[in-house]
Amino acid sequence: LGNIRAALITAMVIPLAMLFTFTGMFTNKVSANLMSLGALDFGIIVDGAVVIVENAIRRLAHAQKKYGRMLTRSERFHEVFAAAREARRPLIFGQLIIMVVYLPIFALTGVEGKMFHPMAFTVVIALLGAMILSVTFVPAAIAMFVTGKVREEEGFVMRTARQRYAPILSWVLGHRGIAFGTAFVLIVLSGFTASRMGSEFIPSLSEGDFALQAL
Repeated sequence: LGNIRAALITAMVIPLAMLFTFTGMFTNKVSANLMSLGALDFGIIVDGAVVIVENAIRRLAHAQKKYGRMLTRSERFHEVFAAAREARRPLIFGQLIIMVVYLPIFALTGVEGKMFHPMAFTVVIALLGAMILSVTFVPAAIAMFVTGKVREEEGFVMRTARQRYAPILSWVLGHRGIAFGTAFVLIVLSGFTASRMGSEFIPSLSEGDFALQAL
């Protein structure tokens, strides 16, 4: 949205969430290695913060335009709190859905469990930390540090995407039965296709190497 302070606040969630993650790993004796850290995605970690920041900037810009002046400290805090309250529930549900996806990995046993449990643990802990920071640290930081004139700017890419997305969303909301039916058919087809696929724990690789064993 063209606000450097808001961008820095969003970026701050990454190191803070990683600190939360490393604390959880240390407490639960999970080592830092390729398997435990390989699935971490910074884009997913900052998703919640981006939602809160964009909604807060939008409300601050609209409030300044409405009053025709700079907001007072109490007015700024009120707008940021309202923005966080609006986005809090969908943000939490969205993050929880991603966490639930990783829960079946904890049911793995044997070698598979040893390999993939650390990965699922670090991802869930990182998302949990990011979610907590998004509804606590981010609104407080915006209210305190995003001062002065706030403008809601939309780039060419976002403006074009919004123009293309709006009619599609309007059609889907007006034809919910077709939308749900199509989604259900796609899910069934995906499940059918997945059931016909082969599966193996570690694929065998043909690298053209020779294995020699001395007797």
